[in-house]
Amino acid sequence: MTTTALRKNVMAKPPCTTQIWCSTSPRIIFNEAKHPGITNPDNFVSLLYYFGMLTISGMYEGKTKLTIPNQVVREQIYTYLLSTYNEAELNFSSYEKNELASALAYDGDWKAYFGYIADCLKHYTSQRDKQKGEFFVHGFTLAMTAQNRFYRPISEADTQSGYVDIFLSPMLEIYPDMSHSYIIELKYARYKDPESRVEELRAEAITQANRYADTDRVKNAIGTTQLHKIVVVYKGMEMRVCEEVNS
Repeated sequence: MTTTALRKNVMAKPPCTTQIWCSTSPRIIFNEAKHPGITNPDNFVSLLYYFGMLTISGMYEGKTKLTIPNQVVREQIYTYLLSTYNEAELNFSSYEKNELASALAYDGDWKAYFGYIADCLKHYTSQRDKQKGEFFVHGFTLAMTAQNRFYRPISEADTQSGYVDIFLSPMLEIYPDMSHSYIIELKYARYKDPESRVEELRAEAITQANRYADTDRVKNAIGTTQLHKIVVVYKGMEMRVCEEVNS
């Protein structure tokens, strides 16, 4: 979540509305002397709690639910804090990543999640990584999804049996209230390949995703969640296709 978006979320609500924050951290940081990282932008929510500007009010979608205690806090202190963070050009990278992961699991918002992965891939790719091509794209995507605490990513070999590249198996034993699960068929075209190759890979991915979705392994793992079949096609380091397959 950017500073601008966070500001809008705080200030755009009517005065009588109770504001809710959800902490993605497994712990709340209390003491700055013992925990110097409290000033890190990734611990922004912990900082607000430390100063008494948020109070714990339960759990929501696998995260600690924090609410603003009163109207004075929202109107006076938040405006100052948010403008200060903006002037310092601080970011919310880990917070944003965790929010995207939560939205993936509970809201079915897969476009923003895989768009984030594509942006990170393009930003952090070196020339040597580009030479690895398909292996790097698949490995990078798998590594990013492995950081999502709501899923157990399962990577399968691509065979005629229809095994998909990555199956995000929902961790229902920990988050029984999550609503969405995913299979991702990831394809790669080289920079020099013609544009028609992208469409060929897209069609191939759709067939394989549909086939894998019908396997007992997937049916047994998804429980009551809604299964999404996502097709992703890269051309070089650029994501050209990211769409959901409708049965």
